[in-house]
Amino acid sequence: MIERTLKKNEQNVAVAPKEPLHKKDVEQLEIMVRYTDTHKRFSNSQRLEREIACLNVLFPAVFRPMYEGDLMVGRYDALPIGFGSVTSVGAPGHYCRFDQMAKMKSRMDEKYYVTIDELIGYWKQHDTREIFYKDNLLENVCGPFVDVHYPVIITARFSGMYLDYNKLLDHGIVGLINLIESKLTINPSSVVEYESMIEALKLLQKVVDHHIDEVETKLTTSMSKKRKQQLVNLLDALREIRSERPSTMLGAMQLSWLYSSMAGVVNYGRMDDYLGDYLVNDLTSGHLSEEEAIELILSQWRLIEVKRTNVNGRVIVGGRGRRNEKNADVFCKLAIEATKRAQMVEPQFTLRFYDGMDPEIFEKAMDSISTGITYPILYNDDVNIDAVMKMMHVDYNTACNYVPFGCGEFVLAGKGVGTPNVCINLLKSLTLLIHDGVDQWDYQYKLGPLKLKKMNEISTFEEFLDQYKQQLSYYIESGAHSHAQSYQVMNQQVGFIYTSILTDDCINRGKMVLDGGVFHLGGTNEMYGNINAADSLYAIKKLVFDDNVLTMPQLQDILAHDFDGHEDLRQKMIDLPKFGNDIEEVDNLAIWLHEFTCQHVADQAEKVGLDSWLVVVINNQVNTEWGRATASSPDGRIAGMYMSNANNPQSGADINGPTAMLNSLCKIRADINAGTVQNIKFSGRMFNQERVKIKALFKTYFKKGGPQLMVNIVNQADLIDAYHHPERHRDLIVRVGGFSARFVNLDKDVQKEIMERTCND
Repeated sequence: MIERTLKKNEQNVAVAPKEPLHKKDVEQLEIMVRYTDTHKRFSNSQRLEREIACLNVLFPAVFRPMYEGDLMVGRYDALPIGFGSVTSVGAPGHYCRFDQMAKMKSRMDEKYYVTIDELIGYWKQHDTREIFYKDNLLENVCGPFVDVHYPVIITARFSGMYLDYNKLLDHGIVGLINLIESKLTINPSSVVEYESMIEALKLLQKVVDHHIDEVETKLTTSMSKKRKQQLVNLLDALREIRSERPSTMLGAMQLSWLYSSMAGVVNYGRMDDYLGDYLVNDLTSGHLSEEEAIELILSQWRLIEVKRTNVNGRVIVGGRGRRNEKNADVFCKLAIEATKRAQMVEPQFTLRFYDGMDPEIFEKAMDSISTGITYPILYNDDVNIDAVMKMMHVDYNTACNYVPFGCGEFVLAGKGVGTPNVCINLLKSLTLLIHDGVDQWDYQYKLGPLKLKKMNEISTFEEFLDQYKQQLSYYIESGAHSHAQSYQVMNQQVGFIYTSILTDDCINRGKMVLDGGVFHLGGTNEMYGNINAADSLYAIKKLVFDDNVLTMPQLQDILAHDFDGHEDLRQKMIDLPKFGNDIEEVDNLAIWLHEFTCQHVADQAEKVGLDSWLVVVINNQVNTEWGRATASSPDGRIAGMYMSNANNPQSGADINGPTAMLNSLCKIRADINAGTVQNIKFSGRMFNQERVKIKALFKTYFKKGGPQLMVNIVNQADLIDAYHHPERHRDLIVRVGGFSARFVNLDKDVQKEIMERTCND
């Protein structure tokens, strides 16, 4: 056993430490050893028993003590080895973060090396993603997430799960236990599933007890009268939620927060829907003032932010289909105010709006955006609900529960899986096609078994497009198979018990979420390089086939040498019309590419056993990371340069103003995919002084079918200064793509891509 090895090493090896030993590392190592030994005792056929046993090792041990000023408990450390759902906090299922283990090893005494190496060796065979990669990587075609040398990258992850917190709060812990027990006689064949759910809820009670003890101990110390009352309120809430349904907003927030942490989910749902009634009751009874409610919301925002998930941490407010719209709107307004005050990069605060919504909410949203915080992100229900109904094949009431997660992918809250386990680089794919399958970045052939015509055999642009379609079809179909396999592998290893309890219809069916329990088993495919590919297609059409400026072999040679000696031709390519200027001929190619990929991806769902498989165009910084390994392209982009972000024009290419840019974006259909990202940047002067005109611009864009908008308010001079003098701009927040970040924490080429986006001033 690894545990015995650890104890033996501690007794027999006495080596002077290279640096002061981190007590935290030793404590974490001990937990990970116990976790690993527990995992070893069970087979895959006992996956649910194994999951519960391993979770009992983690909880409550991984919760940190509350900080001074916290109004809630539940600060959580994800260990390098443990159980999770997403890569940003741990990883899916039983995981090992090998990079973090290496860092831990570098900090620790040599007497722990054998133990760490044994752990790494074991998890190389049992980490969920490693098991998946073993049989699903395709040489030079499908690489592991996120190896940007491949045109397709795949992974196993369980991102974006939104739980049914209303079910949790309506029943409470004991009520859920009673509900599950009532199903045992109805579904006796699911006794193992139900018993694991009950054990998970009892572990949740144990975690509540742990925090009750923590708060009781704190109350024995000296503190201000105000702080003492805050802790008394917290203690009352914890004691209540241990066995009863919550009766206050604090209790409801605390129960949902602890549950989400133990489930490993990092997106928090329609918070105004499940907390609005509690807030209004507290305000009406005098239990809370508005200011106290804002402080309570801010405390939860701090717990979300400290997880630093980068591309997750979504909180959704607004939108159609809430249980009590009036009360939910009260929470919505206070949450916008809390977000404006917080000026943090998380939570990714998101507003769903619709025609007929309380107009004060949108005004408050604009005020918050004007501060430069980038929040709330705006989602148009009048477009998105219809799109979800159409593409996910669900009714109106179900579609009203759509929520964007992570970078912006749509999923059905409490009812659906929609994780993006496949990514495709459309621009790298195009450059491979141009060079007869050979990547000019590393000179590897990356078309797999696909047999296509050589470029010197192509005589028309239509023939070229047909070759591109065949190539993309092969990549898409390979990705669909891998995506379905990722769910099968995860289901063989784990049940995601906590997630299953609060996902319809797992309790009624007696099934875990990936084992037939979920109402809608979907998935998404992230597309990158879309607009660069469309602009490049236009350049090929114009220069090679329409105007005969170049032959295909000449284009191959120019791009292979990264425009060296052909700067005049590169400038000609840059000067060609680009997407984002409301020019029909070039926009039409972006439309064609979008519609072809969306349709072919959607067509794969039934073939691989999914309810839906949909494109998402929601780039984060990977548009820059993948650009680093993508060869030069006919749009004039040099090798290694970032690609445009999502459906947005290449930085600086939209030269006809914001109206033309939004007009181009509106042409990209929103009813055939599962989420897009649209960025627009204004100077603070323009946004604040021209607010009436900008609101009219937004209104027109949304009326014409714009599904979403992320607004960045930043002065170009500040970005340039922050690039050169980061110490002066530690608090400058920018919207990267599907997430926000402090500008100075981004890689330099990511900073440059943001700087070069058109700023409307």
